[in-house]
Amino acid sequence: MKEAKEAVKARILDGAIALFLEKGIANVTTRELTESLGISRSHIYHYFSNWQALCIAALDRFMRDELETFTLEVAALPSTQKMERLVVDFLPFEPDAAWQLYGATWQLALHNDVYAEFVESITQAWNELVRDIIEEGVVNGCFRECDVSRTTRQLISLLNGYDEFLGVRPSAEKRAMVQADIADFIQRFIYKA
Repeated sequence: MKEAKEAVKARILDGAIALFLEKGIANVTTRELTESLGISRSHIYHYFSNWQALCIAALDRFMRDELETFTLEVAALPSTQKMERLVVDFLPFEPDAAWQLYGATWQLALHNDVYAEFVESITQAWNELVRDIIEEGVVNGCFRECDVSRTTRQLISLLNGYDEFLGVRPSAEKRAMVQADIADFIQRFIYKA
């Protein structure tokens, strides 16, 4: 019986994620979700105390799955290739639904403490991954000796800033500039000369 409950809960979360990616989190209603899943509203609220709790659970599932997928995909790569993949995955150079969902979630976090706590949690998980990549590179001699925590903060801040920059009227020129700037930072401050 518990397995069936978990399957229903997962189905609700997956349905919410699909709709968030399709329409944007602010444009999805409980009614749309129930209609797409073919279940009643009360059925959804049997598993989630309210709409916000459902949204947070769905976003958590989606974003942690992305983090886990990335971590598994780069696990066997050398540190320099992990760093290259990080930049490409962190900054999709074409706007996509996932990128827009992250942006919308961060906007919600500006005005809602529950979303803010969630965003801080996801951000911390990504920061730990970046820190691990940098630390591994230092240990294996690919990256220069550094204050790993500081370099992680600097790189994440650079990536976040360019994420916002690319989010407004992205263009080939902007993408080329961002790629060059990030490559320059990594070459100067992370890779060994």
